[in-house]
This record gives sequence, C-alpha cells and structure tokens, in this order.
Amino acid sequence: MSSIKINNKYLPCDTKELLPQVIPDQQFKEYNFAMIYNLPQIDDRDRKIRIRINEEIERFRWDEKFINSIGKRFACSIEKIKDCGFSIESFISQVSWRMVIGLGASHPQETSMTLHHIYGIPYIPGSAVKGVTRHWFILKEFDALDLENFEQISCFEKILEEANLDNKDENERDDKFLEEEFKEKFKVGDTVPDNKLYNFLKMQQGTIGLYQNIFGTQNKIGKVIFFDAYPAGRINLKMDVMTPHYPQYYSDGRPPSDWQSPNPVKFLTVEKTSFNFYLSSKDVELLNQSKSYLEEALKKCGIGAKTAIGYGYFH
Repeated sequence: MSSIKINNKYLPCDTKELLPQVIPDQQFKEYNFAMIYNLPQIDDRDRKIRIRINEEIERFRWDEKFINSIGKRFACSIEKIKDCGFSIESFISQVSWRMVIGLGASHPQETSMTLHHIYGIPYIPGSAVKGVTRHWFILKEFDALDLENFEQISCFEKILEEANLDNKDENERDDKFLEEEFKEKFKVGDTVPDNKLYNFLKMQQGTIGLYQNIFGTQNKIGKVIFFDAYPAGRINLKMDVMTPHYPQYYSDGRPPSDWQSPNPVKFLTVEKTSFNFYLSSKDVELLNQSKSYLEEALKKCGIGAKTAIGYGYFH
C-alpha cells in the first residue's frame, strides 16, 4: 500500500511546517483526517486540481480509543445539563449500508463529506438530525389525513409552521377563521388548502401544538434539543462512484447527447457504522415523542445524500 503524498508547495507556512511531504501508513492515525481529506492535489504542470479521493483515503483508520474518548467526553458534557432541569434520551443506531452527509458541500475534490472541524471524524450535525425528524413528522401526519393531492403537503406544512393557536384573544386565533380566510392565509402559490386541511386546523390542534413545541417556529422556540451524533466504535470508510452520463449538460447547460463521455466521480461514504444520538428537553413527554419520531425517521426516511438509492438508512 502506498502512502498519502502531500503537496506542501501550496500550503500556509505554519501548516507546511507541521505536515511532511509523505504520510507513511503507520502514521495515518496520528493526523487529523479532515486535514488529509481536504487538501487539494495540484498538478505543477498545469496547476489544475486533480481528484484524489481514492483507496489511500478509504483505508484511513482511526484509533478506536480516540473515538471512544470523544464519545465519553460528549456524554459527560450532556449529563451536565441535567443540573439545569433537562431530561436526556439517547440511543445507538447503526447505518444499514452506507451514508454520506454533506456530499454537495464545497470541496476541491468535487464531492465532500461533513467532518468535525476539530476531531476530523465523520459525524451527523444536530441540524441534520432535527431536519430529518421534522421531515418525517410532516410526512407521517400528512399521510394520516389521507389526502389524494400530494401538492397539499406544502399547505399542510405552512399550517404547522404558522398556525397561531396561542393568542389569549380566542377571536384572533387561526382556528376561528372562516373557511375563506383560512384558504387565503394558508395557500402556497397556486395551491389552495382543501376542506380536509380546514378540518385538521379545527379538530387536531394537538398535532399542531406538538409540532411547534418540538421544532419551534419563526415566532416560537422549540422545546427539544437535537444534538450532534458522533460515531460509536469503529468508523468504516467506503469508496463509491457516481457516473454522470452527460457531463456537458451539467457543467455547460448543453443538451444531453449520446456522444458525451461519462465522467466517473469517486466519493467517500461511511459504511455500517454506529452513531450515538442524544435529545434533551425539560418536558419528558415531549422528549419521548421526539425520540420516537427520530427513530422512525432514521429507519424510514434515511438521512444525508442519496437516500433514494438506499443511503442513510439505520436499523
């Protein structure tokens, strides 16, 4: 196996002093993986960036003691918030196949992966954890309404986000709207909410309140905290390839045509790795409901990129 070569010529002076020109196999785990992964490879001949996500990167292995120490430190930090009256729920879940978070982020190698800015390990940001939980909540509750037109989901989401049910003056609350007023406020573009959504606002205020209490709105702070999810145990990296068949269509806007050569693009994923999920709230019942939604979301929606082809699902 060859070592990873580092082109020091284009690095800042301080970084250049710390990194050698070649990192031997046995020293891989001594370096921050994010530093190695994010370094561009620039060809001195034409000064163009070359793709370097390859088997050299894939075989990087972290010291498991290092991973476990991160997990323990994070768990201890979360335990401290109990002193402020918060309750905590946690669980460990494993990626069923592969997962990649932040695939489309800016990166010199065309494809990216979200890595912790200090530890250099793959992780799932709390914003992504909250986002997929919210997404599943909307899909699940919308499906329960048995609406035939899926375009109504945009109006349904707007009701969950903007319905005013807390006004002390009952006459100012949205559930007191006449049907025409309701349709005017909660339409999205040309999509007008139908009668089932009007009945939903009238009859299922508990669901709206649950959504707003968990996730918050523009005018209301959510009562549940979704923390970053860190790996638990060994991190398994795996190379994959996507092959855009019409590169000129994507890069230059030209019509897709059969004479364009496919352009394979390698990207890195995390495979069959376990992650530790934490949630916290001062409302125990709300916390348990949030945990249930999150567990369902990870199993049925998946998280990250390429969920349509099986990435990002947990079991």
